[in-house]
Amino acid sequence: MPPKRPAMPPSVAKKTRKSLTLEVKLDIIHGHERGEKTNSIVSLHLLSSIFKSADSIKKTVIHFS
Repeated sequence: MPPKRPAMPPSVAKKTRKSLTLEVKLDIIHGHERGEKTNSIVSLHLLSSIFKSADSIKKTVIHFS
């Protein structure tokens, strides 16, 4: 049986995860609620998860404001 190959070649740097601030998330939510098209709001964010948790994001923003 051949040896397992590494998950990532050693020359490739590990991709870091980017987190969005609550301000950015709230702007995305408001744009979505206004009926703006998804691709015009933003191109590469995790929009579906932001839309699903819109209520909790709004509550958090109100709580910290």
